[in-house]
Amino acid sequence: MKNKLNLFEAISLITIITIAQIVLDFPEYLVDLTGTGTIINLLFLAIISLIFCIIISNIFKNFSNHDIIDISEIVGGNFLKFIVAIIFIIFLFITAISAILNFLFLIRNIFFQNTHSLYILLIFLITILIASRKGFYSIKKVSTILFGILVLSIFSLFFGDNGNLNSNNLIPIFGYNYKTTFQTGLANIFIFNFILMYFFLMPQLSKKNDFKKAVFSSFGINLGLLLISTISILLYYPVSITHSITKINTMSTILLVTRRIQISSFLSQTDSIFIFIWSFAILNYISFLIDSITYILNKLFKYEDKTNLSFPVISIILGGVLLVDKIIQIEFLENTIFKYFSIILTFGISFIILILGYLKNKKKGLKNAKITK
Repeated sequence: MKNKLNLFEAISLITIITIAQIVLDFPEYLVDLTGTGTIINLLFLAIISLIFCIIISNIFKNFSNHDIIDISEIVGGNFLKFIVAIIFIIFLFITAISAILNFLFLIRNIFFQNTHSLYILLIFLITILIASRKGFYSIKKVSTILFGILVLSIFSLFFGDNGNLNSNNLIPIFGYNYKTTFQTGLANIFIFNFILMYFFLMPQLSKKNDFKKAVFSSFGINLGLLLISTISILLYYPVSITHSITKINTMSTILLVTRRIQISSFLSQTDSIFIFIWSFAILNYISFLIDSITYILNKLFKYEDKTNLSFPVISIILGGVLLVDKIIQIEFLENTIFKYFSIILTFGISFIILILGYLKNKKKGLKNAKITK
C-alpha cells in the first residue's frame, strides 16, 4: 500500500499539475486567445469538461483495477496497448521538455542572467534524477506537503495588491465576440488536461470508492485556481499588454502579477520569492512526468526495477531540451504541439478507448448472462 494514494494525496498530485502549468504561464495563452472573454470561456469549457468527468467516473466503476493502458489492451489486444502506450510516452516527453525549457527561461532571467543555461539545466536535471530515483512514494508525499503553500500562493495573486485592481479590464465580459469566446476558444480546453490523470487514477487508489471524490474535488479546486490566476492577470493588466508580453516574451505575465504583490515595505522582488516556492512544484511536476513515463514503459516491458529507467528517460529529455533551445520554438511547442496533442489525447483517444472498453465489457457481460441461462 506504500505506493497507493489516499484521497488527499490524489487531489494534491492532480492539483500540482495545474499549479505547475499556471506557473509556466499557460493562463497567458488563454487570455491571448479569448481576451476579456476568458472567464466566460473557462466556465463554458468547465461545463464541457465536467460532462466528460461524469462519464469517466461512472465508467471506471467497471474497471477498478485498470488504467487506460489496460483498457486499450481489452479493446484491441497487445497491438493497441503498444500504440496507445507509445502515444502517451511521446506526449509525456513533450510535456517534460516544454516544462523544463519554460522554467529554465524564467530561472535564467531572474537569478542567473550571466550563467550558461547548460549549467543550470544540469543542476536542475540532477535534482530531478535524485527525486525520480526515490520513486512515486516520495513524489506523492512532496505533493501533499506543498499542496497548501502552493494553493495559497496562487490565491495571493488576487489578494496581493487589491488596491490597484482595475475591474474595467474585465469588460466586455464576452471578449472580442461570441464566436471567439465559444467557438475559437474551444482550443482553451487544453488547460483541463489534468483530466488525463483520471484515466490512470483508479488502480493507484488505496480505496476505490474514493475515485469520484478525487475526480470532482480536484476538478473544483483546479477550476478555482485557473479562474483566480486568469482573473488576476486581467485585473492587473489590460489585454493589449498581455498580447505584447506574449509576442515579446521577455517576462511571463504571472511573474508580472507577483511583482504587484505587496508583502511588506522592506521586501522587494516578490517574483523571486514566488519563483523559489514554485520551483518545488515544477520539480515535483517534472519528477511526476518522468515517473509516469517509466510506469508506462514498465507496463510494456515488465522491468524488475522501473527506477533504473530514470536515467535513460532523463537523458532523452536532456537531448530534447538541448535541441529545442530557442524561445520561439518553446512557444510553438507549448501553444501548438502541446495544446492540440493534449486535447486529442484527453478528449479524443483516451475517451474513445474508455467508451469502447465499456461497450466491450458490457457486451461480454451480456454474453455471459446468456450462457448461464
